[in-house]
Amino acid sequence: MSPQEVLRAGWCLAADIRPVGEGLIHDSYLVRGEGDPLVLQRVNGRVFRDTDLLMENVARVSAHLFGKQRAWAPSLVPSAAGADFARVDGEVWRLWTYLPGAGALTSVENDRHAHVAGTGFGRTYRWLQDLEGPRLEDSIPGFLQLGHYLDEFDGCRGAPADLAAAVDARRPLAERFRERTGYIHGDCRIEHLVLDEAGNAAGVLDLDTVMWGNWAWEFGDLIRSMSGDRPHPSRFEAAARGYVYEAGISATAEDLVLAPRYTTYMLGVRFLTDHLRGDIYFKTAGRGENLERGAAQFRLVEAMESMEREMTARARSLLAEIR
Repeated sequence: MSPQEVLRAGWCLAADIRPVGEGLIHDSYLVRGEGDPLVLQRVNGRVFRDTDLLMENVARVSAHLFGKQRAWAPSLVPSAAGADFARVDGEVWRLWTYLPGAGALTSVENDRHAHVAGTGFGRTYRWLQDLEGPRLEDSIPGFLQLGHYLDEFDGCRGAPADLAAAVDARRPLAERFRERTGYIHGDCRIEHLVLDEAGNAAGVLDLDTVMWGNWAWEFGDLIRSMSGDRPHPSRFEAAARGYVYEAGISATAEDLVLAPRYTTYMLGVRFLTDHLRGDIYFKTAGRGENLERGAAQFRLVEAMESMEREMTARARSLLAEIR
């Protein structure tokens, strides 16, 4: 069934629809009709096996963040049946409000961008901590837990020798950040941060992986996502200053330096494992793309390792300044 037909069946709406975004998981469509724009999404049931649990989590988190600041996160548009989603032809679809503002942060070009990103996700972390009700169950079992992904990798065969060696050399990272410390956004990539007209943080997107986890899992991914091929120490420092100050976390300089290495290595393991399994998780344009993605993450880990001394010095400086 086409997205237009889903919109009519689930929400009794007719509008112009076009694909939007380049997400690796869901299919998303921008909906333009008589009112404000909306975003229609088809939930990837291969990734989120328990879609009822996923949507219960998302609805709770969206409402909670709305209570902190209006439009800090998108809100679900009730279906014609009054539910938070519509099940059409066996697939789960949901309709979101479209966050106002100047759009998502697509790249980090300077220290100010980095500080804004750290501030936005740090604030989200702080606002999530008093989420009421029973603790959220993980929408994806094992998500962001390095030991889990290493176990999955170990169940596969056929990894290129150089990448297998890169995995083995860094296995001790799995012993870091094992403890869960609080609620995290869980997917702090820069493209999930919305800016206002002045270029300040105005909201966050993608609530699917909000979970009880460790702040380092998401802070590390923030630094990874803004690093490109090579980390920028001054931008790392700016992002860390914004995140630590807003989140109110207790972190050491070593924590701040190792967190990006943990998540970058973990993502490399995930890409490599998905390649070995036949590309069943991440969307790809063709065979071999996940293999190259994994190799790129391992190269980034090496670059982070080469800058450890400078990044540690900057982390110590900013922590002394904040405290």
